[in-house]
This record gives sequence, structure tokens and C-alpha cells, in this order.
Amino acid sequence: MYDPLDQRGVPASRGMPMAVRIAALIGVLCIFGIGASVVMLSGYGHWWPDQKAMRIPLSTPH
Repeated sequence: MYDPLDQRGVPASRGMPMAVRIAALIGVLCIFGIGASVVMLSGYGHWWPDQKAMRIPLSTPH
């Protein structure tokens, strides 16, 4: 922590670099983008029961 009365001259932090902030923002946007694509594509190929499925009678004796 910076103390202006300290005679040792402890440096003050300059904060996070701009590259770290941009990388964090891109990472958060990627997380939400992947989540949105999962939600949007989750219905693809999910039909139950499938209308074209082969119907096999299960109760007939052999």
C-alpha cells in the first residue's frame, strides 16, 4: 500500500495493464458467445420420438 509520508519511497501501483483488461474482456465475450451458441444449437437433432424410427412390436411372441 502506498504511503506518501513513507521516506523509503515505496512505489504506487499503476493498476492492471491495458492488455490484461482487453484479454479479460475478450475472454468474457468468448464465454458468453459459446454459451449462446450452445443454447441456440441445443435443439438441433433432438426429436423424440423420431418420426422415421423403425417400429418394432415388442409384445409379439416368437
